[in-house]
Amino acid sequence: MSSERISAVFDEWAKGGRDASMEHGHKDVVEQVVGRLAIGPGQQILDLGCGNGWATRLLAKSAAGTGAVGVDASPAMIARAEELHSFTIRARYEVMPFHALDLKDGQFDRAFSMEAIYYAPDVDAALSEVARVVKSGGRIDLLLDFYEGRPGVEGWPEGVGLPMHSASEERWLEQLAAAGFVDPSAERVVDRRGPGEEAEFEPSRWYPTWQDRVAFHEAGTLWLSAARG
Repeated sequence: MSSERISAVFDEWAKGGRDASMEHGHKDVVEQVVGRLAIGPGQQILDLGCGNGWATRLLAKSAAGTGAVGVDASPAMIARAEELHSFTIRARYEVMPFHALDLKDGQFDRAFSMEAIYYAPDVDAALSEVARVVKSGGRIDLLLDFYEGRPGVEGWPEGVGLPMHSASEERWLEQLAAAGFVDPSAERVVDRRGPGEEAEFEPSRWYPTWQDRVAFHEAGTLWLSAARG
């Protein structure tokens, strides 16, 4: 799968307003994790697959003097991020493929990504690039809703129209280690808003029954974290 195809799909998502639904859907989990990152004043953070930049802006506001750079393969998503940008924070947005980041070695104290890394045509190359731009002792935090073993995600690649890297928690930890990160760890983060109301549930291709929806929610988002060696 080429970067051009990935860009085209997410350009359409941006034009259709799906960036806002992604922000709403992922907001609680991201807020939980960012609240636990202990981001220090002046730290520089890379947001990989930033979409409309909502998480980039959240990261940039997390401590005094913090700066964040959001990168995304979709020009339309980056344009949307620039439309929504606040000039009260230190953030900027760039069109870049994950496997070829036009960024300096050791530029960042942290790298963060929500629901994006598994779209990379070559995940190992993408992780190696992130390792290159994160300074020694820095950290990476990846949040994934699509992972091997989670109920209800088997049809996601077909539904999105893109290949998606399906890996177990153990395999992700191995890939982080191979890319140059050390002491990788994993945990699950469950959205505090719950799965919704059963009375309002409507069956879909993703959740044929209410029980399917509950099982997906209870499995939680996979949070992978590691230090740069």
